[in-house]
Amino acid sequence: MGIRHTFIENLKYYRKKSGLTQEKLAEKVGMSTSYIGDMEARERFPSAETIDKIAEALNIKTVELFDDRGSPRNVQSTFSYIYGKSLKDELSKRIIKDIEYVCKMF
Repeated sequence: MGIRHTFIENLKYYRKKSGLTQEKLAEKVGMSTSYIGDMEARERFPSAETIDKIAEALNIKTVELFDDRGSPRNVQSTFSYIYGKSLKDELSKRIIKDIEYVCKMF
């Protein structure tokens, strides 16, 4: 996952968590709603100054917009990457064991 993708996912997450629409965030940052929409659609990437304004409007530290563990979607991707296969294998073994146990009862 690249830095731009991480930024956009976190921007969306923290904006929604703050209860802000794109319109309200745009007002707080002094930008147009279409600019915020374009950022979230990955059509534009903001300047450092704008990123600082966004973080301030969201009441978070700027670095949180780039934390790849920030939003739930990023957490889910990291979890799936690290634990996905081993978890799937373990659950499959347990399910098969339970099915075999039930089948032996009949």
